[in-house]
Amino acid sequence: MNKKVWLRMGLTLIILALLYLWMRPQQVEREYGSVIYSNEAGMIKSMTIHFKGKVARGVLLFSKSTLNGTLTVDQDLTYKIKLKDNGGYYLGVMTAWDTDHSTRTTGVISVAKKLDRFWITLTDLDKRYNLKNGEGSISGPASTLEEAKQVGKDILAAYRS
Repeated sequence: MNKKVWLRMGLTLIILALLYLWMRPQQVEREYGSVIYSNEAGMIKSMTIHFKGKVARGVLLFSKSTLNGTLTVDQDLTYKIKLKDNGGYYLGVMTAWDTDHSTRTTGVISVAKKLDRFWITLTDLDKRYNLKNGEGSISGPASTLEEAKQVGKDILAAYRS
């Protein structure tokens, strides 16, 4: 074979290897210090959230990145999540099956693309802490009510811009 054919084959293999490395799902396991709070009740408690899953990058312009895995909140509330890239954040709606085989929304989650900030609302928190429907939120990283509210504001501001 001539030199040009070998060069093309080598470049093709390099490009394919780079695409594989880029597209391969990345394993992620994170813990975040966070705060459960309500705008009316204030800070309810500090806690740790645990996320374990995979980040799959989208193929150039053809699909969006996804974040899939398991989220554990308030020590014993565990959810399977699948979030999609929504610009600067991953966004997902968590649902559950009711006894009549219909689905209901159990929460909404937003996570920064760098996986360093998040904001979650959960109906299970509303029930557990006797809050109004949709009032209970979790933000992190945060250790105070002010930090938690600021993370929530930052995430909401990113959606508006």
